[in-house]
Amino acid sequence: MAPDKAINERDKLQSQVRFHRAMNAGLLGTLFFGVLLLGFVVVRDTTKIVPPEVKRPYEIGSNYANKDYLLDMAGYVLGTVLTVTPETVDYNNKVILKMADPDGYAGLKTALDAAAMRLKQERVTTIWVPRKEEVSEQDKRVKVSGKLKTFIADKLTSEREKDYLVEFTITTSGRLYVSKIEEIVKRDPSANKPAGN
Repeated sequence: MAPDKAINERDKLQSQVRFHRAMNAGLLGTLFFGVLLLGFVVVRDTTKIVPPEVKRPYEIGSNYANKDYLLDMAGYVLGTVLTVTPETVDYNNKVILKMADPDGYAGLKTALDAAAMRLKQERVTTIWVPRKEEVSEQDKRVKVSGKLKTFIADKLTSEREKDYLVEFTITTSGRLYVSKIEEIVKRDPSANKPAGN
């Protein structure tokens, strides 16, 4: 091969290598940008869900759920936990524990198991009737006020006004977990009065 022809061939090959390197860098940049864009859309996009029995849409996204979704989920959780019989309490607790936040699972399971044991031993049936709800979308908390009716052997033994707080955790993928269910105990105003008044 003539030296001039070899130099031309070498220059041509170097030019092709530079072109392919530039193309590879461009394709790599485009792929990286596409992955970032897809991640942003998946994390930030809200999903609207309209179940058949609910007439209002839900919006769920990264660490976010709208007021309607939080209200309905709190109602479902409290209804499942508080409207129970000795025969249904174990099943209802399993349903709620499937929704439990992994970090708070142990505490929630302990509380639900203790309540279930009491219901079974005393043969108690409870019915929860919600009346008023307050939602904090930012904190993902719902306070529900209502009446808890207690029956023993089909006889109404008590009917008390109660307040409950349900706290949720929502992941970056939009999955909702129950992190806490607790009764809000109202302080007795007479307990703060000094003795002798």
